[in-house]
Amino acid sequence: MGMPGDAPSFFVAFSVDDDERFDALCAAFEAIKHDKDTGEWRDEEDWLAYFDDDALAHFWWPTKEEKDEHWRRWENAPIPERLTDPALEPPSWDFLSMIGAFQDCEFDLLACRMVDEQSGRIEFDPQAFPYGGSGCLRMLVRAFGFEVREVEDGYLRR
Repeated sequence: MGMPGDAPSFFVAFSVDDDERFDALCAAFEAIKHDKDTGEWRDEEDWLAYFDDDALAHFWWPTKEEKDEHWRRWENAPIPERLTDPALEPPSWDFLSMIGAFQDCEFDLLACRMVDEQSGRIEFDPQAFPYGGSGCLRMLVRAFGFEVREVEDGYLRR
């Protein structure tokens, strides 16, 4: 959406306090970017190699019964309640939903980089608007233990 040579205006900025975790985040980002750029997505179980136990612990790993119960409560709730009741939100993203969100999102992944000694950012370029938002990017950052500090995703600057 920007002109060639323009600094990316869409990003998720985060604090970086561990270089090894940042390198792991970048490796996962590059794998996701590669698959998104080529349109050839690796098998679901192959994604696990890019996420260590600490990163995987940030995701919701429901049993079939937990997932069924969650959707039963969701479907039985009045529509206004679905959108406002925190008890109807899953505890976190489930892992494969995050990967699926990257497959379906309508933005190009540009870079995961350090911007100074304590800050990193993931930059992206929406292909259209609305494009679905930056939730999967924010979840990816949090999975590696980093705190999101600022988001500019065209929806709401935070």
